[in-house]
Amino acid sequence: MITTKHSRFAAGTAFAAVLLISGTPAFAQSADYPSDRITLTVGFAAGGFADTYARILGDELGKKWKTVVTVENTAGAGGNTAASFIANQEPDGYNILVTTTAIAINPTLYKSLDYKLDDLTGIAVPVSSPETIATHPSQPGTLKAFLEAHQGKEITFATAGVGSGSHIAAEYFLKVIAKVNAAHVPFRGGALSVQAALGNQVNMVASSFGVTPQVVEKALTGLAVASAERNPAMPDVPTYAEGGYPFIAESWVGLFAPSKTPPEVVEKLNGAINEIMSEPEVQKKLSDMGYQLHIRTVPEVAAYVKEEGAKWGEMVKAIGVTVE
Repeated sequence: MITTKHSRFAAGTAFAAVLLISGTPAFAQSADYPSDRITLTVGFAAGGFADTYARILGDELGKKWKTVVTVENTAGAGGNTAASFIANQEPDGYNILVTTTAIAINPTLYKSLDYKLDDLTGIAVPVSSPETIATHPSQPGTLKAFLEAHQGKEITFATAGVGSGSHIAAEYFLKVIAKVNAAHVPFRGGALSVQAALGNQVNMVASSFGVTPQVVEKALTGLAVASAERNPAMPDVPTYAEGGYPFIAESWVGLFAPSKTPPEVVEKLNGAINEIMSEPEVQKKLSDMGYQLHIRTVPEVAAYVKEEGAKWGEMVKAIGVTVE
């Protein structure tokens, strides 16, 4: 970044204001980070996509920095409760939001929010999992055969809830791309939606991370994954493109801090997370569970979240779903 004399003067003025207000040099606060407990606030219930990753990361980050890292679940309103909470915390790097694709979906999905995405700063988007549709083994075993068998009929699909990435992606695919009649059957959590498919109570389940074990164990048949390449955790499941419908939609886990968190702290967190994601043992553990791993810089995170907001926003508009 090019720095002019004017911008250096402005930066110096802002720095002096920090000194006057806090009485403590900003650089000293950043240099000492972390010197206290870090709390990862997960916007969803325990055991889910974001929570599972947060607990693995928390353990590794605690060991790396020799500090206490706790995970707290603040579920509600599709991740908005936690996002609003973190947006209003002290911007010191000790309170971090762990959320999902919901942060990119909700600004379009919800009629009103009590926070703005600009109130948060992206730290990392380290893992993702392609959206997957799966069926009971008694159903046709390929995407083409499944759609042909249900031609002229209503396809019921279960998800973890209204507005989830799995809901938006599946409804968009079925109604906009495949142009078939479909009815959404929302559940309160991914585990319940998977159970509905295992019991053959719905025609299919739309999920990401949560359906991997059942597909691997052949309890469910994976019809398609919405990624450019097959998911290594489910290598036998073809992509949508292989089934004749090019479609990419991946759910991801992102970490965010209050918007005024010092850039040095955000960079330090980003660097530590990327180092942890580069460790072979961590990579194997996460990959075996169905996560796809990513190393991104802070600017790349900001660009990615912006792109995802536009992409998911268009899907939300296309299917016409809104939440009060």
